[in-house]
Order: sequence, then structure tokens, then C-alpha cells
Amino acid sequence: MKNTWNAWFDGATKVSNPGLRGIGGVLKGPAGERIEISNEIGPGTNNEAEYVALMAVLDAAVEAKVENLVVHGDSQLVVRQVNGEWFIKDKKLVPLCKTVIELKAQIPNVTIRWIRREENTEADALSKQALGVIDKESIDRTVWMKITDIAKPYGLSGVALGKKMDSAKLRENGKPTQLAIEKGCALRVPNGFGHDDFWHRKLLPAALREAYLLD
Repeated sequence: MKNTWNAWFDGATKVSNPGLRGIGGVLKGPAGERIEISNEIGPGTNNEAEYVALMAVLDAAVEAKVENLVVHGDSQLVVRQVNGEWFIKDKKLVPLCKTVIELKAQIPNVTIRWIRREENTEADALSKQALGVIDKESIDRTVWMKITDIAKPYGLSGVALGKKMDSAKLRENGKPTQLAIEKGCALRVPNGFGHDDFWHRKLLPAALREAYLLD
């Protein structure tokens, strides 16, 4: 269908389920439009996070006045419940499903489809990004870099930029702070010994400028 937008959604929990939840979503328009969603939403279950992620992409589509939309998600439970194919056994999910249906009604043409997890990598990465944890394979290394690489265009060493990050409370004891994660500046990538930290090429300098620590 002409002028069709596509969207992908995903939810994640950190460490355990229930646990701290993150949601991710991407909307792509026919003229190259792109809307990203990546938010932490507090404690709860993975299924609840999936529902909230779907609600978020639908809400963004309504706000963007999208008329034709195809939504993709890898949660069979959510997709099939919203499409009326599966009964909702968990009473906590009933109001979430109702909200999704109300949002759907505000978009003239919308289809919600199930896809395999490996086809949902962008939304998955954004849901984990909201929790400050992401799979190494899904990192865009043109965006997420080490401090030394970000410092070079500003004529700074990695140490000098790191001191500015410490002053802006974006880093403490060499690790990203919650503030850095909330601003989207930092990613923590699990490895065999703990985490590797990566920093956003544009958002980190922007946060330092906000703190008047970078020209």
C-alpha cells in the first residue's frame, strides 16, 4: 500500500523476569522518516514490557498522523492476543491489550504481524539500550565508540575528555553513571569479565556542551 509506514517493537527485562524493564521501537516512513523509542519503564514482566513497547510505537504513529502502518513484533503472545487469536489468561495484560486496541482504532489502516526474533534486531537493541545493556553484535560502531575516538575531533586526549565526563557526572570510577545512561550517552556491553563501555558519538559531546564543558 502506498505511503505505508513500518514499525518494530520489543520489550526486555534486566537480569530476571520480572525485573527492570526496557522498551524499544522503530518507525520508518516511506520518505525516509525514522522515529526511535528507547525507554526504561520500571519493574515488571517481559510480557508487560512487550505490550508497552507496542503501545509506544502506536502512540508515536498516531502523533505522526500515520494512515497506513504495518507493525512487527517477535512476541507471539502479544501479537496473537491483540489480533484476537489467543485468550488473555493474565488479568494484568487485559487493560494493556485494551489500550493497544484503542490506539489501533486511531490509525485508518494498521496490521500487526509476528516475526522471528532475528528479524527484530533494531527494536531489541533499543529495548536493551534503555537498560544500559546491549548485545555487542548489534552495536553500530560508527555511532558507539570508545572515549579516545570521540575525543580526537575535539583535539583532546581520551584522558582529557574523561575528566570532563567525570565533571559532568556522566562517569564515576571509570564507569557510566545512571545520568549518562538516561541521556543515551552510554552503553554497557557484557563480556566475560563484566562490561565493555561504549559512548555515543553525538550525544556524549551534546551532554558535555549542556554542562558547559565542551566548546
